[in-house]
Amino acid sequence: MINFKTAKTQRNFEPVPDGLYPLHLTIKPGGTEPDGWGKESKDGQSIGLDMEFTVVEGEGAGRKIFSRLTISGTTSKHEEAAEISKGTLRAILESARGVRPDDMSDAAIQACSVDSYDDMNDLRFLGKVGIQAAQNGYDAKNVLRYVVIPGMKDWHSIEQVKAAAASSGNSYAQASAARTHEPPAPPAAVSKPSWA
Repeated sequence: MINFKTAKTQRNFEPVPDGLYPLHLTIKPGGTEPDGWGKESKDGQSIGLDMEFTVVEGEGAGRKIFSRLTISGTTSKHEEAAEISKGTLRAILESARGVRPDDMSDAAIQACSVDSYDDMNDLRFLGKVGIQAAQNGYDAKNVLRYVVIPGMKDWHSIEQVKAAAASSGNSYAQASAARTHEPPAPPAAVSKPSWA
């Protein structure tokens, strides 16, 4: 006999309440350019990023919010959407790395630059989450309304997963330094044992 009363209860699919949440970013590879991170739309007219935002703590901890950011396409509307997407990605970097939007120093520019979309995976930032009403036969769902960045009254630093081992601080210089992998130290010399 299999007793299912020992299993976890069914996941709650109700949206989390409107509010500010620390979010963990995951970008799902889509198999299309650039570098395999883009995902082609069903009609083949645009390419986007499949984004997953996981609530890190609080009432909705562990819950996921999904979004697709258009990064290129064939129409002027796609171009407009791509510009909005770039602004969102910039804000995520600014929020995660503690960069004010008016800071145009070399360090700030470096902190808001990536070699690949993979560099943004695992970033944690503060986001305003809202609820999109049920429509077209789909249930109500959570959406990312906007990213909270330095200079906004509610912004505060959030510990980065990859930065945690290096420092408990969250300045963008520290976050950037923590993402740089140092080469492993050479192994210590091994002396020959006396019995050999």
